[in-house]
Amino acid sequence: MRVAGRGFLLGCALLLGAGCASPPPISEFSLVAPRRGVVKPEILQRGVEGEWCFSQNLIAVTLRPPWQARLADTGRAVAAALEKVEGANVLTDVVTKVRIEQYLLFQRSCAIVFGDAGRIE
Repeated sequence: MRVAGRGFLLGCALLLGAGCASPPPISEFSLVAPRRGVVKPEILQRGVEGEWCFSQNLIAVTLRPPWQARLADTGRAVAAALEKVEGANVLTDVVTKVRIEQYLLFQRSCAIVFGDAGRIE
């Protein structure tokens, strides 16, 4: 009886471990710094905003396990902000926000970034 109990516990541990693989990254950044002045880009435009949104059916959101939740993608919002300024390849002094709008049968999630668009050679 004790051997069977150990096998059961081992089997449960393996099943739980199988579902704990790291998910693919949501966003990838090539440079992030907590302080100003680490890089000194040429500022092309101040106060640039970028936004990336997606909508989901509320039934699917409710039934989906939490570890498979779809999250707002800040990387795509940064790319949207940089596309607004010709020649920009860096966003500095960045503020990020997430906005979730609930409607009757769906929800909309948005990643929003504000910052100064610049260029680093």
